Amino acid sequence: MANTNSTQHAELAAQNGKLYMLWATREIAALQTVGDTITMFTIPAGTTVHGGWLRGDNLDAHATPVMELDVGDATSTTRFLDGGVVGQAVVTGTKPETGICTPLFGTLKDGPYTYTTATDILVEAEVAAATTGTGTLSLWMIVSNFDVRVSPPYKGT
Repeated sequence: MANTNSTQHAELAAQNGKLYMLWATREIAALQTVGDTITMFTIPAGTTVHGGWLRGDNLDAHATPVMELDVGDATSTTRFLDGGVVGQAVVTGTKPETGICTPLFGTLKDGPYTYTTATDILVEAEVAAATTGTGTLSLWMIVSNFDVRVSPPYKGT
């Protein structure tokens, strides 16, 4: 089981200074194996998660993909996404390109989720890819009450 870190970003998403779009990216150079975890970013205490997406290239290029990715934290690796097989095929009227574009759901189906302590947001491989597929994996989250002291720092005006 490998644990790696991503490149982190933060940007103001609303002029009132209350909503931010966080995103992190990780280049996947080899097949993910069961239990591999990527720490996408650490969010500070008091941060409220409102929504987001797991996005990426076609990381399981097999004709019948089996790769499953979850999004959560150390307490619940499926808090925001119990991905099942991450849909990577084109879906007419929904997803015009091959790759991953999955909205976060899980706990968010009941409304925003607030963290009371600083917490690592993780992407975990639940089932390994069936065949080689490399590229970029990104996690986007819409948050509020975010402490902008992340790396790199806040980029808004």
